[in-house]
Amino acid sequence: MAAIAISGRRAQRCLAWVVRLSADEAAWARRLRQPADGVRSVRTRAALRWLLGERLGVPAPDVPLGTGPWGRPRLASGTGPDFNVSHSGNCVLIALSERGLAVGVDIERIDATLQGTPAERAALEALVLSHREQSIAPAARPAFPTVWTAKEAVLKCLGVGVAEHLAAVSLEEALVAPWPVARGPADAGGRPPQDAPASGRRIRVWMEGALQGFGVQACTLAAPGGYAAALAWSDPLGWPPGMQIAQSRAGASTSG
Repeated sequence: MAAIAISGRRAQRCLAWVVRLSADEAAWARRLRQPADGVRSVRTRAALRWLLGERLGVPAPDVPLGTGPWGRPRLASGTGPDFNVSHSGNCVLIALSERGLAVGVDIERIDATLQGTPAERAALEALVLSHREQSIAPAARPAFPTVWTAKEAVLKCLGVGVAEHLAAVSLEEALVAPWPVARGPADAGGRPPQDAPASGRRIRVWMEGALQGFGVQACTLAAPGGYAAALAWSDPLGWPPGMQIAQSRAGASTSG
């Protein structure tokens, strides 16, 4: 096992997570300059390996992780469940699927980046909103954090570049009952996550331009205060069986 230099209280709390990393991942985490980044990265990668290891029946360090053409993490073996990871601030969100379904997930801290001044918001909306969305009155659109996270989740599900395809996705909140979301483990000690999302509000998705014809559904996810989160999947028929969501605090404080 490669050691990661995280001093003081963090060292003891991270030990259970470090043992789930591969040697290369441990070396990469050691190179991070900020202690908080190291803690967050260790916990995120270790939690992902732990969840996938449970599904595959292999030790966490032996899970064969790789990356796709756009840097999207995937199983190097090409078999097993699809998965996706997102982190922002002190939160990490991991989604696992099965039965050949692709999945994408995003969580964002609602800070100045998603709020900002009117001029900053206008510039950001010009980049993110499709022509269809720009033709709709602002009051009739989903809240901007919902738009941002849902589009990121959709594009991560498809495995394409996010920045160049944001305007090719149009969204509309659907007035239907929330879908249940299975709570999944996200703790090295086997405890269920305290902040796991319990339900999702459906988001209607339309693809335009180069993405036209792709079938993807999306929904919002309950998130801790000050955050927005969304999930997307490739099943056009409804909520996919076997979907598992794990959400965990993963900032500089590693308790919980």
